[in-house]
Amino acid sequence: METGARVFVGGDQQDIPAVLANRDWRAAQQRRLMEAFPGATVVAVKLNIPGPVKTSPVIRRFFREELACFEKQLAEVGVLVLRTEIEDDRPTGPERFYVVRITAEAAKRLTVTFETATPAARLFDMDVLVRDKDVIRPVSREEVGLPARRCLLCDRLAKDCGRSRRHSVAALQKRVAALITAAVNATEKERVVNRLATLAVQALINEAAAWPKPGLVDPVEHGAHPDMDYPLFVRSALALEGYFRQCARVAINYAGKDYSALFNAVRRYGIQAEHTMMRATGNVNTHKGAIFALGILVTATASCWQTGRVTLGTIQRRVQALLTHLTDDFTRMKQEAPQTAGEAQYQRTGRKGARGEAIAGFPVIFEVGLPAYKQARGTTNDRIITAFLALAQHVQDSTLYKRAGTDAIEQEKQRQVAAIIEAGGITTSAGRKLLNEMQTEYSTRHLSLGGVADMVSGTLLMADIEEEFCSASTDE
Repeated sequence: METGARVFVGGDQQDIPAVLANRDWRAAQQRRLMEAFPGATVVAVKLNIPGPVKTSPVIRRFFREELACFEKQLAEVGVLVLRTEIEDDRPTGPERFYVVRITAEAAKRLTVTFETATPAARLFDMDVLVRDKDVIRPVSREEVGLPARRCLLCDRLAKDCGRSRRHSVAALQKRVAALITAAVNATEKERVVNRLATLAVQALINEAAAWPKPGLVDPVEHGAHPDMDYPLFVRSALALEGYFRQCARVAINYAGKDYSALFNAVRRYGIQAEHTMMRATGNVNTHKGAIFALGILVTATASCWQTGRVTLGTIQRRVQALLTHLTDDFTRMKQEAPQTAGEAQYQRTGRKGARGEAIAGFPVIFEVGLPAYKQARGTTNDRIITAFLALAQHVQDSTLYKRAGTDAIEQEKQRQVAAIIEAGGITTSAGRKLLNEMQTEYSTRHLSLGGVADMVSGTLLMADIEEEFCSASTDE
């Protein structure tokens, strides 16, 4: 993350002649645009940065990201932008010019709304220009009935503090650095939140798209699940993006150490997500297991990012910390009638299923699925199916037991998958033949490997998270 000390690093000091020359340049740009678009309004944007250093990589990033919000606001109120001229790399500070189809008064009200919306936005100086006889001048806040700009430090009138030099440059720079740092960090958090949600949805869609997968839905066939098809899975996955965003956002902003409390918050989001899924699919359970598994993985990753260290090891340990009290479920399951296939399996055999896998930190994902996927060769589809086969050997799938009506199906599945892998898996004709035969059999018998599918999705999510977010440091 950025720190205040880095805000002014990487920029050259500017002297008064350079600042004055830039002022003349800006005036020339304003005049040119007003002459080129006589019926429109020109808005000139710059930053109020005290001291000799007016720009840096951090300042330019702040400028770009905040103006992206401004441009979104313009679009939301239906303002047409006729021209945008970007001068973000000027040594005297980034600048930008907008030509908008709106009155100057309306434009001024919009710019002031933006400048006062957040503390950091107060650093923006957005001039709305009008031609007064032959003189081009900015519209003042007072002209449209709005209060004058206030000082960053003492909240007096900014022009009074500027004239009297009430505050030192060092004090102003410290305040500016703090504002920019907070804004950049907030934007980065939101980027991470949105990216994690996107990766989770992408993992669900990519799992569904891979073919052939015995007992699962893919674009070619879905005989094991006649009430489902590939488009339904895509619709379900897209409907869950908001849920994954909720998980990431609450985790990335949670500074506490009671991770079980964080899990309880996410668990409530998961219950809501199940209803969202059912509405999207017409009451077909496409992703209930994935809602739990991927929600936990997204939460753990965002939580690790918040603490500043993201590795596969820290994510797995954070999963374990989140689920510390999930073992309470097993005590409950001993005393109550089973509600799911997993609970029935636990009461009958003692196997802890998906909950037990999660409590242990999803070792089947980190130790089986992820290595298989990373080491596999061929197309993305081939790599997903390779990971699927590896996971199918290790996941004791309660859905499969429920469909088969006997625990003996586990040994039967193991023999079939082992034979496919020994024959070369999807990368050989012999392996593909056996894989297709298993798919045909599972479709005919309506056998499902839904639990394996959840772990495949988790594997694909963690592969992308490792690539985009994990540091190169060890877990020691």
